[in-house]
Amino acid sequence: MLGRSDGTLNPNGVRFGSSEIYNIVEAFEEVADSLCVPQYNKDGEERVLLFLKMASGHSFGPELVKSICNAIRVGLSARHVPSLILETKGIPYTLNGKKVEVAVKQIIAGKAVEHRGAFSNPEALDLYRDIPELQDF
Repeated sequence: MLGRSDGTLNPNGVRFGSSEIYNIVEAFEEVADSLCVPQYNKDGEERVLLFLKMASGHSFGPELVKSICNAIRVGLSARHVPSLILETKGIPYTLNGKKVEVAVKQIIAGKAVEHRGAFSNPEALDLYRDIPELQDF
């Protein structure tokens, strides 16, 4: 069993864990860290978002996005490829060192996140508010 149940994604009826994506994406030397979360529209449809924190000396761009999409397609399937891949400057973590997917999912949905004291870097949560590319889904 890969990942935790709160990291389960289900776009178009294909269930998989975010850890499956991390295993592929974080093998790229350009990527220091990543976060994979779902976004839901008003009709309950889900799409997968992938946020990349770039490694020092590397930049985010269309060639990297294309390479990552191809690696996911080959390593998993075309249905696993995220709908949107964006750059982020930080990935929020709990005090125990786990990525905080649930809180980011809530922020993307416009909800408040309580208990910010449970995060080692709560300021990273603010990076996921009001992202223009996520507004019209």
